[in-house]
Amino acid sequence: MHIDVETKVFGLIGYPLSHSLSPLMHNQAFTVAGINAVYLPFPVHPNQFSSVVDAAKTLKIPGFNVTIPYKEMIIPYLDEIDQEAGRCGSVNLVIIEDGRALGFNTDGVGFLDALRQEGHVPSGLAIILGAGGAARALGYTLAINGMETVFVNRSLPRARLLAQEIMSLTGQESQAMEYGGGKVHEYLDRAKLVVNTTPLGMFPDNSLMPDIDLRGADSGTIICDIIYNPMNTRLLQEARSLGLRTMDGTGMFVNQGVRSWEMMVGKKAPRQEMYDVVQKRLLED
Repeated sequence: MHIDVETKVFGLIGYPLSHSLSPLMHNQAFTVAGINAVYLPFPVHPNQFSSVVDAAKTLKIPGFNVTIPYKEMIIPYLDEIDQEAGRCGSVNLVIIEDGRALGFNTDGVGFLDALRQEGHVPSGLAIILGAGGAARALGYTLAINGMETVFVNRSLPRARLLAQEIMSLTGQESQAMEYGGGKVHEYLDRAKLVVNTTPLGMFPDNSLMPDIDLRGADSGTIICDIIYNPMNTRLLQEARSLGLRTMDGTGMFVNQGVRSWEMMVGKKAPRQEMYDVVQKRLLED
């Protein structure tokens, strides 16, 4: 990689970022496409987060992705967000044009693309574990595609607020409940999807998983984890031990990255090469 004064700098804002393969994936795409650009991780401590957008403008950074825990927190600092990001209340991509920071979300469509690539058609009930930025994006996307949603979260008020917002925006039924309650099992036996949107189980805390007992799931339920590092999370291991179908987070991760890359660069992304370099690294680990 040759760095000079013409090199464009893109990046990822989050905290922590030790797990992230976004730089690997995006830099591979720049290399394959022959673009003079670099994608860097920017682990920003919460105490310094308020200056991120202004710093990116000052440094002429054309675009950056946003991950945990800032997908919702960044919105007040942006000049504008598109309709999709506004409705799901979550931003994972910021593009800076003419000094204005514009927010977008590619998480929901990235997950939907992954489902379809695996041959799954969204229908019925989805149980979504978590109530953060990714849960909002996925919940909204699944709801506008006709799915009923149930949000399970440690904070019941937060889950209730999210469920109410999803119903208001989409007209689809949405419920909220806490972990450990018997009500979860009432929904589990008819759920078509169970999706973990929390960081529980993400590297380096591979032994963790959300507090949910999958033994009540129907044999046709698909257990999804949006974590991609590791590919085989403890939640997915538990699901496979029960004979349930699973989908890891690699497809969603690459799909949202492809859409982000294309929006930042303005060219078609080399998706296969992006997927291959991510999968290779994950299999090595």
